[in-house]
Amino acid sequence: MEWEVRWPDGRVEQVAPGSEESWDWKQLAPGVFDVRMGNRNVRIERMDGPDHKGNITVRVNGVVQTLQVLNQQQLLLESMGMTSGAETQQKHVESPMPGKILQVMVSPGAEVVEGDSLLVLEAMKMENVIRAPRAGIIEEVQARVGVAVEKAAVLVTYEMNE
Repeated sequence: MEWEVRWPDGRVEQVAPGSEESWDWKQLAPGVFDVRMGNRNVRIERMDGPDHKGNITVRVNGVVQTLQVLNQQQLLLESMGMTSGAETQQKHVESPMPGKILQVMVSPGAEVVEGDSLLVLEAMKMENVIRAPRAGIIEEVQARVGVAVEKAAVLVTYEMNE
C-alpha cells in the first residue's frame, strides 16, 4: 500500500513499502517510533489522531506538527472530489442541475433536519425536490420562485455555528 504524507510546510512525500525510498519504522514504545526517512533518522511520537481526514498530530524530533496521511483509497476519492465517507459540514446547498425554481419551502431562521424538503426545482419538465443534506439552521435562501438557476448555483445557505 502507498501513502501520501502532507507536511505543514507544503511538502508532500510518497511512502511506498518496499521501494528504495521506503521509510523504515522501528517502534520504541506505544505511539513512539524511530523512522529512517531516506538518509535521515527522526523520532516520531503520535500525539493525537488520525481523524477521518487523515490528520494526525505528531512530535517530530521534539517539534509538534499536524500532518495529513492519506492512503490510496483516500487519494482516489479526493481526486474524484469525494470524501472518504466521513460527513462534511456543507455551508451551501447548490443546484444539482440547471432549472427553474417552482417552490421554496424554507425561510431564513428555519431549523431543518436531514431530508427535509427545501425547495422544488423544475428541470427537463420534471419536478425535483431538493432536500436538506444535514440538520441545521437556514441562514439565507438565495432561491426565488420563478427564477432560472444554473448548475451549482447556491440555493440555500446554512448557519455555521457548529
